[in-house]
Amino acid sequence: MLTIAGICGDYPPTDPAGFGDFVAALPSGDIAAATAGAEPLDDPVPFRFPASVRHRYERLDRFPAGLLVIGDAVCSFNPVYGQGMTVAAAQAMSLRGLLARHAVPDARRYFRAIAAAIDVPWDIAVGADLAFPQVPGKRSAKVRLVNAYMPRLHAAAAHDQALAAALIRVIGLKDRPEGLLRPDRLLRVLRGNLAGSRRPIPAPAGQAPAATPAERPVQPAR
Repeated sequence: MLTIAGICGDYPPTDPAGFGDFVAALPSGDIAAATAGAEPLDDPVPFRFPASVRHRYERLDRFPAGLLVIGDAVCSFNPVYGQGMTVAAAQAMSLRGLLARHAVPDARRYFRAIAAAIDVPWDIAVGADLAFPQVPGKRSAKVRLVNAYMPRLHAAAAHDQALAAALIRVIGLKDRPEGLLRPDRLLRVLRGNLAGSRRPIPAPAGQAPAATPAERPVQPAR
């Protein structure tokens, strides 16, 4: 199954040819190469998600007895990051722990427990969305720093197995995101970007390799 996501009006077309062109225009040609010649089972199907939403129930003074709120009913994530099911499972684990100690857990205790499970993935998803200037929201110094760093990490991870594995573990919520800022990983990102500046630009599937900067003709200004 292939899912291609767009944001702020730049959405993949739903006709097969347009969808293929959108895939071929991605910065890396790997996905286009992997799907070249594949026979689709059906036409692309669109799905739109308006906004991530988090309800801060842990801040309420009172909550109705006998009512359980969990999963997307507490926090609904941008699905492109693939975190919703994992966070819902983490909330279920928190609930299980409370039930093991209390026959009927206090609502505030429950909501505070699951808030701790939501905080990190929420910061990841919201921070990533705020990398796009069209997305409204306050950008703290931390958000600006991380969003300046992540494209460089992605570029290096495309050719560095250790960085790619570390990034996948953070996206999969196995490790905390602070680990991506370890000095040894910062050094790998720096080296990867320096090497990338000398690496030929990969061509989309079916096209000739792009010219190196020295070979590429200068385009007239417009």
